[in-house]
Amino acid sequence: MSLHKQATSLAIMHAADVLQPLIILPFAGRILGAHNFGLFAYAVAIGQITATLVEYGFHWTAQREAASARREPAVLSSLFADVVATKTLLFLLVTAIGLAVAENFLSISKTLFLYTMLPAAGGILFPVWLFIAVERAWQATVAVVLSRILALVAFWAIITSPSQYELAVAIQGLIPIVSGLIALPFVVPFGFAGFKSLSLSRIGAQLRAGWRGFLYALVERASVTLPVPLVGHFAGYVAAGQYSVAEKFVSAARPLFRVILETFLPRVAYHAKHSPVAGIILIRRSFLTLILGVALGLCLYFIAPYFIIIFFGEEFSDAIPIVRLMSVLPVLMNANICTSNLYMFNYGHERAWTFLNVLGLIVFLCVAYLLSPHLPDPVIGIALAVIAKECTILVVSLGFFLTSGTAVMRTSPTHGAAHAPAIARRTSISTIGEVT
Repeated sequence: MSLHKQATSLAIMHAADVLQPLIILPFAGRILGAHNFGLFAYAVAIGQITATLVEYGFHWTAQREAASARREPAVLSSLFADVVATKTLLFLLVTAIGLAVAENFLSISKTLFLYTMLPAAGGILFPVWLFIAVERAWQATVAVVLSRILALVAFWAIITSPSQYELAVAIQGLIPIVSGLIALPFVVPFGFAGFKSLSLSRIGAQLRAGWRGFLYALVERASVTLPVPLVGHFAGYVAAGQYSVAEKFVSAARPLFRVILETFLPRVAYHAKHSPVAGIILIRRSFLTLILGVALGLCLYFIAPYFIIIFFGEEFSDAIPIVRLMSVLPVLMNANICTSNLYMFNYGHERAWTFLNVLGLIVFLCVAYLLSPHLPDPVIGIALAVIAKECTILVVSLGFFLTSGTAVMRTSPTHGAAHAPAIARRTSISTIGEVT
């Protein structure tokens, strides 16, 4: 599958993931009412956390392993079985703990908690990581788009009163399960022979292999969710609302960066194992995507303020200086994909990659607590802390890429180096034009 088709499929899939929840939000708000809509949003957030726990970072580690062995059916079948079994055990563990603490700690009914576990169950059934790894993203896209459309129709047709907020959570939670059922015919060719030799030792090996990806996923989720409560702590709920509006515009760029990452990652992972020089050349070409990061940053600075006034009103005008300050983030996040997620993760620096992202979170917290209490506007301190986090990751990962990446180019065999440009040219020339 060409990079152009892979990128297009991923763009459609992530667009569906973003648009369907946005479309139902105003409808859900009107039907459910403020209180029950809050319960709905709270339960969906719990579902996202439990899904992260069950996913256990396999979107990173298993995807990389599958990408490097995409021409080895037996390896793919065995890996698929290992990941499904490991996720199933994690699902049972999280469900048991969640049911025990649902009413007292989470303040929701056990029934509602079970509904929040539906996305995690769907993550077992729907191996999107495998489709991306073997560059069959279009198959996952078909499943996601169809399931999102079905969920949208079901939401509009079934949810008619505030008392149905639990059913609303269930409808959204069923999306990954329906995606898995639709994608089942695409999974069959990978085979289920791997389940015949499944063992506890292999499950333990997957847990050991996946913990760094798991830690990264937790840090990433914490980095996205912590700023708003911190703003509320330092400046109150009104300021938290202003920051939340500004952050939504930055978050709108994240699906595009995920498309870039998932387009390049399978190729880089494969080359890192079989032709390291070609992988380095492909990563270098991925820097051309910074054009997109710069364009998004300019849009945030010059265009987003008008959208804030038009859609949110003058009441949220305080969000304008925040979104302009944060307009540098798309460029930083875009660059970090190339140097951190593509290079460090795939070229033997996974341990450093993990702890670098933890360090980024620590930098964010330190800067936030050092600056916010002493600035006239504490929100600016939080925004600067987010920028400091991304800068820290970029400086360190760029250092790894410039030093270790150069060493890879120098130490690779002459034969590999001679053929790497041709390989990279076939797989990545004009990649940016294709991705966009």
